[in-house]
Amino acid sequence: MLTDDELVRGFEEGSLDDFPHASHVRVALVYLARYGHAEALSRLLQGLLRFATAKGHPEKFHVTMTRAWLDFIDAARLAHPGLSPASLVDACPELLDRNALSRFYTPERLHSDEARTGWVPPDLAEIGRI
Repeated sequence: MLTDDELVRGFEEGSLDDFPHASHVRVALVYLARYGHAEALSRLLQGLLRFATAKGHPEKFHVTMTRAWLDFIDAARLAHPGLSPASLVDACPELLDRNALSRFYTPERLHSDEARTGWVPPDLAEIGRI
């Protein structure tokens, strides 16, 4: 298993062979711990676009999903202060549920072109403490 630094470096360089959902969550947690929400969001947006482009799939980059996931992960982190990333995922297994955003968005809104290219707020429920 990669260390946090190795995972972040591989993500930022686009050198990872793949980047599954659990790795997205882990990088987001590392960024939140190191930089706070605003800088974590900026780094994730830039990094995911760069990674998707490097892998030949820039169409996979999605602004609203990136921000909504970061908000969801940060809400879990704030609800359980002091937990390590692994312990947080154990306490909040919904972080590994790739469909968790369906609690906050209708499919039509989340998968719209507008949501792909810019921030679209949730239409079912606010992303808050979990």
